[in-house]
Amino acid sequence: MFLFFAQGFEHAVVNMFVIPAGMMLGAPVSFEQWWAWNQIPVTLGNFVGGVLFISLAWYLTYRPQAARRTEAAPTSAAMVTR
Repeated sequence: MFLFFAQGFEHAVVNMFVIPAGMMLGAPVSFEQWWAWNQIPVTLGNFVGGVLFISLAWYLTYRPQAARRTEAAPTSAAMVTR
């Protein structure tokens, strides 16, 4: 997790480790500040990024192929039955 954070990536799970570790080592950050200014925005950003960049990309990539398969399947089945 530390390497992920060191590379500059913001991820909710990494921040659940790194920020409390910093707080335990004396960082001047309160629990409320961490959640209000980091954890909530990062979690929302991870969710939106996952939906837009992963789910939408998968949908656009694989949806047309699925439609072609369903259109081609009856033609193939008709040839086999004849």
